[in-house]
Amino acid sequence: MEEKSEVPVKEYHVQKDCWMFKKQSKKKKLLRDVFYLLAASVIYSISFHYFVSPSKFAPGGIGGVVAMVKHLIGVNSSTAGIDYSPLLIVLCNIPLLIPARKILSHEFAYKTFITTLLMTLILFIFDNFIDPSYKFSIMQVPVITEAEGGVGTRLISAIIGGALCGVTLAFSLKVNASTGGADIVGAILQKKNPHKSIAVMIFAVNSVILLISIFVYREQLLPVLLSIIYIYTSTKICDAILQGGKSGLKFEVITEHAQEISDEIIEKLGHGVTVCPAEGMFEHKNRSLLICIIKPRQIAKFQNIISKYPDTFAYVGQVNEIYGKFNKDTK
Repeated sequence: MEEKSEVPVKEYHVQKDCWMFKKQSKKKKLLRDVFYLLAASVIYSISFHYFVSPSKFAPGGIGGVVAMVKHLIGVNSSTAGIDYSPLLIVLCNIPLLIPARKILSHEFAYKTFITTLLMTLILFIFDNFIDPSYKFSIMQVPVITEAEGGVGTRLISAIIGGALCGVTLAFSLKVNASTGGADIVGAILQKKNPHKSIAVMIFAVNSVILLISIFVYREQLLPVLLSIIYIYTSTKICDAILQGGKSGLKFEVITEHAQEISDEIIEKLGHGVTVCPAEGMFEHKNRSLLICIIKPRQIAKFQNIISKYPDTFAYVGQVNEIYGKFNKDTK
């Protein structure tokens, strides 16, 4: 009988897969949820009190409604000297959370309600007891006219306030919650229209608030421009926080040197490679398609590997989320 020759298998020495989902205990999950919801509430309240209210613009959503009410009634004038406008945060969100509980999920509705309740309480304390005169605000005092406030200072307020709002939204989304308002409406509309993006839905809701703010502030288009900057900044910061730790670069390489390139990627970068058969339609030659996801900081090393094979074609794309197995390089 003929002896079957064994195909040699190359052994690779790479770090064991560590990008795995770890099961959390209920106690740790509860503590994690409490931390993120409390942090989100505190950061949003500080952002709204010190950067939005004194700068006189509506940031969109329920916060925009509160900002416009504060402008109409006067920041420091209300019944018995107490500013009750922060209560609008929770009062306006309750009618939205009722359908959200049925359409979305109970957990989302409950956590969002807790977040809005905390934001209302903390903002009420800031507005009436901690710093009712905006002593530590970037504006020092709430502006009344564009000339009094200064466009530059209000622009900085919109950028910083938007960045803090982005942190707040990211913290909320990490634990399946939201900051309420436009986020709830956008999620409900997207559920009813799954072919449309939730970002488009939220932007549509915020656009209504922006249009109303034109008639409330009556300062041409400056408050609207500040609102757009605020919303844009918060969206970018939120995406960076949610995707920054899980992002990567996806390379697809068409080559005749599949084994050599794969060996170098595994040995030098510490990441696996998936190989698929491919055919070039110009010359009808059999080639291999290599698929590999690496960390962004490894792109220079990857390019050095590919440059050794001039007849190789490669292209790269951004990967926003990585789940399951993913080796962390130690190279």
